[in-house]
Amino acid sequence: MFNPRPFLVFILNLVFLSNQGQSYPKGYFRYPLDIPPKLNANFGEMRPNHFHMGLDLYTNKRENLPVFAAADGYIARVKIEPGGFGHAIYINHPNGMTTLYAHMNAFMPEVESWLKKEQYKKESWKIELEARPEQFPVKKGQLIGQSGNTGGSQGPHVHFEIRDTGTDKCLNLLLFGFPITDNVPPDINRLAIYDRNQSIYEQRPMMVIPQKTSGSYSAGTLQVRTDKVTLAIQATDRMSNVPNPNGIFIVDVEDNGKRSGGFRIDRIGYDETRYLNAHIDYTAKLAGGPYLQNIFPLPGDRLEIYDRKGPSYISLKDSLVHDIRVTVRDAYANASTLNFRLQRIANPAPAAPKKGTLMRPGELNVFEVDDLQVYIPEGCLYDSIWFTHGTTESTDPQSFSPLHAIHSDLVPVHAKYTVRIKPQKPIPYPLRDRMIIRKTGKPNEVDVAKAKWQLGFYTADFRAFGHFELLSDDQPPSVDCYTLKEGADMSRAAKIMVTVIDNNKELGNFRAELDGKWLLFSQKGNTFTYLFDEHCPSGRHSLRLKAEDEAGNMVEKLISFTR
Repeated sequence: MFNPRPFLVFILNLVFLSNQGQSYPKGYFRYPLDIPPKLNANFGEMRPNHFHMGLDLYTNKRENLPVFAAADGYIARVKIEPGGFGHAIYINHPNGMTTLYAHMNAFMPEVESWLKKEQYKKESWKIELEARPEQFPVKKGQLIGQSGNTGGSQGPHVHFEIRDTGTDKCLNLLLFGFPITDNVPPDINRLAIYDRNQSIYEQRPMMVIPQKTSGSYSAGTLQVRTDKVTLAIQATDRMSNVPNPNGIFIVDVEDNGKRSGGFRIDRIGYDETRYLNAHIDYTAKLAGGPYLQNIFPLPGDRLEIYDRKGPSYISLKDSLVHDIRVTVRDAYANASTLNFRLQRIANPAPAAPKKGTLMRPGELNVFEVDDLQVYIPEGCLYDSIWFTHGTTESTDPQSFSPLHAIHSDLVPVHAKYTVRIKPQKPIPYPLRDRMIIRKTGKPNEVDVAKAKWQLGFYTADFRAFGHFELLSDDQPPSVDCYTLKEGADMSRAAKIMVTVIDNNKELGNFRAELDGKWLLFSQKGNTFTYLFDEHCPSGRHSLRLKAEDEAGNMVEKLISFTR
């Protein structure tokens, strides 16, 4: 007898996929390296505070491999920054797409020459430049630079992206037909079940480890005391001959044979990548757990990856057994399924009384006491919270306030919100313009912002909850030029390296001048490097180094040397 369910689910999936409205031309782009393709990471992989937005191309643990243009086009932009992409180059293509190549060591010579000229003109190593279409045309397979390990890279590789030029959204590169083999279905490691009548941050989920038998996963019959259920899974994808646990592509949920939700990670913009913190169970992850990906969106989640046609939960209004199927797919159509039964056995238990101030997503939320004010704009929260606050005595001798516990760093914040702290004792006049608010959170996490005086409070903006205190900071950074000593002969040296350390780990500005003229130092973390070039000819020179921290404290060092 013909069973219509698989056919109907297939048609529904086609409709969902076609509604994404994106074309992925296969064969248009070539692989940017001339070595066998191998990936360190794929599109959509989970990272702290963001999705991985491209492919990390393996470079055999080496730097300076040649990198080639993936298709005809023109270099539209170059970017240099100490973290993030490091050295990055963007190429626009006639098909309305842009490719990005990041963590490079160097670009093609004509681009390097133009870039250096502009850096000296603007007196800034950190720079982002746009080029005219006729300035740097490139052909498919043309050498555009050398691979590297610059920026926020933790090892040699090339970060490669394809974007929609018009929207700047990043696209899933594994849909473009690159010669990458994958015959391995995703792994499904955990299932989490939540009561949608409660905030995700006010509960612990029912956690289930699925059993794998005959190529599929099962979790038996699961009984709950709620009429609204949401699901999250821990799942990873693996590629043929590559052991890395990669990100998954598609998740679909069926309730008694009807599609009831899911997501497809195929296009994400950098303006929305931080919504990863809503897509995962953030509390579970920061508490040391796995990445659990929510299959249904939270109220404050604005990602476009979800199927939002129906309710954002599984309805258990009846007490019948529901057959649930979760299907996880990768970009090569390899699939794994998880089957289980779900049943409501009782009405939801009465909610325990909550302590604190109820704050909801999509609203301006305000908390005020005598010595603290917190203003949380409407786009900051993903789900409701019962906001809490407490104080303890600070142990820092530079502190002018108690240590304020502002809710919990196990709850994410999407955008910046304002913290205002009233000093608990008079601040000496010389320190009034040297005040900072310091936030501490997860192990070894410190965030510092210069505090501004406003109507009896010092104020600053932050992007995470945690412990806050008002501090004075009149200690300038230290500058260590360990490759250059006063009066040194640098005729045989290749570079000068400078390390800048601040007591609060927040560096504001760094500037170097050679004989009164700005000198180009690159930056990696708190280390600054100058490679000797035509800007330092033979003779005796004076190098002036200036560093400023977040509070405005400045240090200056003058060193003479011979070249």
